[in-house]
Amino acid sequence: MIKIYADTDVCRWHLTQLNLPISDEILAEHPAVFHMPFPYDLGFEDKISQALTVCSKVIILVSELHKDSADFIKNHQSPKIKYFVCGNVSGCSTTPWMDWFITTTEFYKHNDLLDQLNPDRINPRVFDILLGWAKPHRQKIYDYVLEKNLTHRVVLTYLQDRRLSLQKQLADSWIWPNIDIPKNSCLNTITQINYQNQQIALSQIIPLDIYNYSTYSIVAETNYDNHYSFYTEKIVKPILARRLFIVFGGQHYLRNLRQMGFQTFDGIVDETYDTVENSDERFQLALEQMHKLIDQPQDLILEKIWPIVEHNQRVMLETDWYGDFARELRAVLLDHTN
Repeated sequence: MIKIYADTDVCRWHLTQLNLPISDEILAEHPAVFHMPFPYDLGFEDKISQALTVCSKVIILVSELHKDSADFIKNHQSPKIKYFVCGNVSGCSTTPWMDWFITTTEFYKHNDLLDQLNPDRINPRVFDILLGWAKPHRQKIYDYVLEKNLTHRVVLTYLQDRRLSLQKQLADSWIWPNIDIPKNSCLNTITQINYQNQQIALSQIIPLDIYNYSTYSIVAETNYDNHYSFYTEKIVKPILARRLFIVFGGQHYLRNLRQMGFQTFDGIVDETYDTVENSDERFQLALEQMHKLIDQPQDLILEKIWPIVEHNQRVMLETDWYGDFARELRAVLLDHTN
């Protein structure tokens, strides 16, 4: 009888969901499931190397895709390894495990919060630009907005000092209204809080008031490296809220999003920025598109984007993201020919 080694509680949870037998130790000629650590740990390489000498196959779940984890995937290609990734890595064979899609959509399926949004309404501000913690691509957006005197046309927030608590930095900012941030020195927007009687990461909460005060969204993704695309709650929120978005991420982020069934806004926005390899040039083109939209009548743009945003929300909510992942994971684990 097959027994599967589970490296972490995350692995054990998924195997339990699939009703598969779990082993507490690696067994020769049996599969093993690992969850890539975040932050990345160099010891993980030794762990996988050892498993490859013993196991029939090695499954690696990657819920946080960053440079270290993407490089690991690129440098550790083997017929015995199967990667399930929250995005994709250029030139590598991976299978989607869209963990941020799964957890965010599941939360909004079980309440009426999306009904409180008015996505077809003209609003006082054009874009929400909720930049999160300081990073080079976010700094470029922030500087552009100030340089072009656009602050009165957008809702702009930026957490620039990691030494300060979220509470202190958000004290005078209009963001995540009516939500109590835990009274500690948390320095991370993925902190779990109780909201609508459910546990959810602070960053996954759609800012209803801000979305009802602005019309489109700037998505300043977690990463902007070109050789991988990591899809987080940052793209899920405007899709669920039926909003046009301009993305500051890596090259081909939009192309890879379309390959998952979503539509983007080329023809309304010049999305050739997505094809540009140089990050500074790509971001500059995206900023220019943002500026052009700010000066166009919202009612005309809203009419053009409506079929697209309706389609995107439907894909996000109706795709069986977890079921697709679970079926593929089960098939890989039980396929003795691989």
